[in-house]
Amino acid sequence: MTAHRFFIPPGNFKEGWVSFPADLQSQISRVLRLKVGDEVEVLDNQGNGYQVQLERDGAGSWIGKIILASTVDTEPRVRLSLYFGLTQRDKVEWILQKGTEVGVAAFHPFISRRTLVQQPDSADKHRARWEAILREAAEQSGRGRIPQLFQPVKLKGSIKDAVGAHDLAIAAWEDEAKQDIKAALGAQKLSSIGLFCGPEGGFDPAEIDLMRTAAVKFFSLGKRILRMETAAILAPALALYELGEMGVSE
Repeated sequence: MTAHRFFIPPGNFKEGWVSFPADLQSQISRVLRLKVGDEVEVLDNQGNGYQVQLERDGAGSWIGKIILASTVDTEPRVRLSLYFGLTQRDKVEWILQKGTEVGVAAFHPFISRRTLVQQPDSADKHRARWEAILREAAEQSGRGRIPQLFQPVKLKGSIKDAVGAHDLAIAAWEDEAKQDIKAALGAQKLSSIGLFCGPEGGFDPAEIDLMRTAAVKFFSLGKRILRMETAAILAPALALYELGEMGVSE
């Protein structure tokens, strides 16, 4: 049976012990029904994992005695940032959950001419829930770090960020007829990628010109038209596969 995993703030680790935040206190007792002496895995969101044995402190709160420390090696070597069109809440949650499982390191929602949601502050009321989804998906999938979630910005700002902060910026485009994702990635050694997936209505022609001017490379996902939330998961998975990040453990 796979051990329960919990991401814990680095400040909760001290001298061979770890203290559990208030939200996890109830989960351990009432949801998971764990007992003193049970072992769980805790992670510090810095790439380190710890096997701990559950104990109670003098106040009756759950604490963990660190038994074994190790490095979590499940993070992709290539940092992939996903830039996707801001959309309905349920679609965003799907993209965050499944993208985390695939190996996306950072999520950058953008607002373009055809995105269903046009106001960046509309995402603020969902942020706590979205961050919880990222944490839970990272725990479930064995990630060593919780992916970052950035505030929505206009597409122009996303393009500037993707090009400036990554070795390569690529975009899925339904009208690309010359190269697939393997060709777009090329043969160079990469440490980071910014990957764009458009909104439900696709990119506007002027936006395509803007990305082309910024040296974003386009690729095709095949002859069939995919829903945006499908493309937003398939494209990162294909990119990581082509980069050797989806193979068997070494």
